Amino acid sequence: MEFNKEGTHLAYGNSDGILSILELGQSKSDNGYSTHVCSKPYQSFLSHEPEFDCLKSQSIEEKLTFIRWLNRCGPSHFLLSANERTIKLWRVTEVAPREMTNMNFPTESGSRRKVVIRSNSDLKVPLWTVQSENKVVRVYNKKVFARGHGFSLTGLSTFSDQETFLSSDPLRINLWHYDIDSEAFSILFQRSCCGRFCSLTLVVIAVVDLMPERIEDITHLITSLTTSPKTPALFAYGTNRGSIRVCDLRAAARCDQPAISVDNLPSTEQNMILILLNSIADVKFLNNSDRHLVSRDFMSVKVWDLAMPSIPVEVYAVQSHLRPYLNSICETELLFDDFKLSLSSDDRYIFTGSYQDEVRIIDRSLSGAGTYKLKMECDDSPFYSNFYNQSDLGASSPDSAPWPRPLTSELIQAPEDEIEGNFPITSLFSPTNVKKWISVSWCPNSLVAATCHADAIHIIEGVEREAHIPVSRQSLEDRRWERAHEAGAAGAAPGCTSTPGSDPTECECHKGHIMKEPLHPDSQSANLPLHTKHTLG
Repeated sequence: MEFNKEGTHLAYGNSDGILSILELGQSKSDNGYSTHVCSKPYQSFLSHEPEFDCLKSQSIEEKLTFIRWLNRCGPSHFLLSANERTIKLWRVTEVAPREMTNMNFPTESGSRRKVVIRSNSDLKVPLWTVQSENKVVRVYNKKVFARGHGFSLTGLSTFSDQETFLSSDPLRINLWHYDIDSEAFSILFQRSCCGRFCSLTLVVIAVVDLMPERIEDITHLITSLTTSPKTPALFAYGTNRGSIRVCDLRAAARCDQPAISVDNLPSTEQNMILILLNSIADVKFLNNSDRHLVSRDFMSVKVWDLAMPSIPVEVYAVQSHLRPYLNSICETELLFDDFKLSLSSDDRYIFTGSYQDEVRIIDRSLSGAGTYKLKMECDDSPFYSNFYNQSDLGASSPDSAPWPRPLTSELIQAPEDEIEGNFPITSLFSPTNVKKWISVSWCPNSLVAATCHADAIHIIEGVEREAHIPVSRQSLEDRRWERAHEAGAAGAAPGCTSTPGSDPTECECHKGHIMKEPLHPDSQSANLPLHTKHTLG
């Protein structure tokens, strides 16, 4: 799942190999907000089909694992989609249908009118008529990049030069050109039975090759891949031992020896649980700088300064509430979940997922105290939120409920302040009940983000604080709170626990207000997350 570079479309794939595209727009809100983001289906098509590898006797699922948009440079959209082995380049464009008119014979259905041609003047020249007002969306498969990897893909990332891209499996990273699908810009030779060297049909040499001479000597596996949004030759990849390798193609064509190495664990670490907890699930360069990297492991999000790779400069504990249950989690396969992360265009916010009904938005401007926990609503619950009561709704039908729905945003305190009993850990160990918000994407140049689990996509939007409270919904308690703080010069008002000059959001009579925890504590730019939902077909 990923937004395009312009922020106008959202593409997502499912386990059936179908790639769907949503077109984003603005719609008038139903509950007092001025406008909110909305979407409509743009196009859906079959991207991949199930395959079978005869050489390895292995079936290849059609499930889509990666979608990457290219920068738009014309009327068409280009994007890459990949399953476990095959990468495809697609072109999506709007085409005006054409109709042929001025024919020499009747074109009406069931017409028996005869055509009589007595001279050359009776002949007509057929004409193509373009119906520009009724455009249709067409999809074209431009290239198929296949047979480049012997293992399942773990990463796919495009360079900013708009000519090349990288793909990775656990042991290899390949460099591809969009115009050439028969080679990966290197030459790999295979020794034949007669002792001579013969080239393969698909010419591939990896940019990074971690395959040792003996399979027992494998120490690092590639788990994630990213390229710099600024420098076309710079890329980084993460490994299963918590290491991040930064490579520069300008220094060497083969990047088996990285330019910069970041290690979370010592090379002699043998504790398997500690290795799994520090495995890099995703890594990203900042959008506006090549100096910093953001990584996600099972427990935390870390920001690294490449000028000081020994320790992270920022650490955000996003799943510290699971620490008391690590012994039970290790008995399941949850440690192998690869939670992705996404950054806003100004690099201020980091968006990542978690389990059950929680996702995380990190505000880097607030340093270590800026991690917000958003409570997502259950898909099988009524459409209205806990902020609404029956008098506000006026109807019990979900279709008439206010739209969009507010989300509860809670600023996470220090990890030791969290209550262990708040997390329903029993449902986490049931494969049928656990909900994983693994894929996330932040829409460029906006406060819109998207996340999904197995059954639905949720689009979250931040709105201005001044625009989120409808006048008709201010309750008596809210007005009482306003009067109490207006009279703060005379002392604390009855029923108000705040003192003059204190933070109004700490007032006890303000606890039920809709803006209990804004996305920003700054009153000038405070935002409240909202979400809409689109169910996958």
